[in-house]
Amino acid sequence: MISREMNCFVFTDEAGAYKRNPSNAHIKSHPFYIRSNVLMSIDDYRKYQIEMLQIREEYGLALNDEIKWSDIGRKARNNPRNDFIAKMSIEKLGEYYRKSLEKAIDKESICFMFTVTNLMDRQCWWGNESIYKGHLQDAFQRIQMDMRSDNGFAVFVMDEMNDAAIKQIKAVCYEFSVNGDFVKYNNLYHGVLVENSLYSPGIQLADYAAGILNGYLKGKIVSPGKYHFATNLYEEFIKPHLRRKCNRPIVGYGVISIPCRSQFRSKLEAIFNLDNRATN
Repeated sequence: MISREMNCFVFTDEAGAYKRNPSNAHIKSHPFYIRSNVLMSIDDYRKYQIEMLQIREEYGLALNDEIKWSDIGRKARNNPRNDFIAKMSIEKLGEYYRKSLEKAIDKESICFMFTVTNLMDRQCWWGNESIYKGHLQDAFQRIQMDMRSDNGFAVFVMDEMNDAAIKQIKAVCYEFSVNGDFVKYNNLYHGVLVENSLYSPGIQLADYAAGILNGYLKGKIVSPGKYHFATNLYEEFIKPHLRRKCNRPIVGYGVISIPCRSQFRSKLEAIFNLDNRATN
């Protein structure tokens, strides 16, 4: 459950690639489209930002260096993104992710929430604008619900994308947050702010969270028993801080299927709700 009486950032990023009417090759590479939402109070983020500067210095990252979640996969395939990653071992990369996550979950306000679309069932009839809206509107609704009983304020911050996508996202977020739906967005910034992930430890954290859940779902659905690294990080760092409320089901609360009434929801329930009952 999100803490009350705070002003916060919600850093959001994506894993996978959505495509309307995807080919078999696309589905094989991107079985899911996932958007992570990582909430942290402004005060906690101030501390996290300082700590991440220290970790970057420890690992020798220059001002224009960034470690992405995709780097560990590319490293394993012997296709590093740049010379800096080429010089790091897979073990060192894994250690960097863990240290970043350790600092994040040390913050009392940290909370993870995910929206997920399954491309494998081929129910991909939505266009890009609709899929952006579906993912972000569901996240906006739930953050607003958690914050509406106090005077807190939340701002969504996302990574840069191509100009066309950013224009679409800004327009749809502004439209539904101003006009409202079944909730009034009185505690949220009306829209979304955009920042280059290179300059934002928060967006980098959202990138790791999205990548971890992507790997976790692949290990549960696509290739059972594989993706051990992502699964272990999910169990240790993400699962204890998923958005939840008492014994409420995780699916529909901390993990939301988009579209909401898709057949995929039952698969998610089998994974997360059973997992949640085992925890409580």
